[in-house]
Amino acid sequence: MIGILLLALLLFVAGGVLLYAGLQAEQTTETGSVGTAVAAAPTQSIETSVAQTVAAITVATVSALPPTQPAEQPPAALATVTSAIPATVTPIPTIPATDTPVATDTPPPTETPTALPPTNTPAPVVFPTATPTLVPPTNTPAPPPGPQPGNHRGLTATSFVLQDWRTNPTVNGQIWYEWTIANTSGAGVPYSTIGVLPRKDGVDRPQWYQNNWGGNNDVMPPEGLTWASWLSLPEPGNYTLRTVVCFDGFQTCMNGQGTFLTLSNEIPITIR
Repeated sequence: MIGILLLALLLFVAGGVLLYAGLQAEQTTETGSVGTAVAAAPTQSIETSVAQTVAAITVATVSALPPTQPAEQPPAALATVTSAIPATVTPIPTIPATDTPVATDTPPPTETPTALPPTNTPAPVVFPTATPTLVPPTNTPAPPPGPQPGNHRGLTATSFVLQDWRTNPTVNGQIWYEWTIANTSGAGVPYSTIGVLPRKDGVDRPQWYQNNWGGNNDVMPPEGLTWASWLSLPEPGNYTLRTVVCFDGFQTCMNGQGTFLTLSNEIPITIR
């Protein structure tokens, strides 16, 4: 620090000497005589004079400085400069080394995303076709139920069966049957005819009616009657047979103009 102050002081003195020399030169020039003397003086004499002047100022300056103070008590000038220096910046604290990070558990494998189903391809537009006309079945419908057996004037059939062992169910073949008529009236019951009436495809066929009793002012006795007989049919087909009675006169009943009243159940038979 002292060296810096001395250097500054020397520069200041040298500047003053040069300034002074310049002023003297200017005054000599103005007078004429002085300028001639300066011009005639050699350059070396001027430099020597400046050097001697600087040396004398340096010696005087050093002599004027106060005696050196002990090391522990710096000069007042140095203390002033030192006080101007800002306080030392607080050092950044040393950051302690961090602990070695503990290895974390191995992360579970990422689940494979479920593939989304492909977008449904829109089905092509199908125009409705014409609704087919329903064709009715070709099978012949079953005939409606036949007349139900009943009790007429005390007469009713208690049995009506086919004698299969001697029946020939063919066209014009003999179809044997047997019936039993009971009389529940307790007295004789007059009738016009008793026999078997065939039905084909649900329709009565009185022209093929087979008479068994009647035409002679017949009367059913109180004990009833059992009889066996046969008939034949001229056409193939599905038939039913039942026992009937007619009270409208023999000829009227035989001509198909009388009313046939059902006494027994129906028996189906097919003629081939």
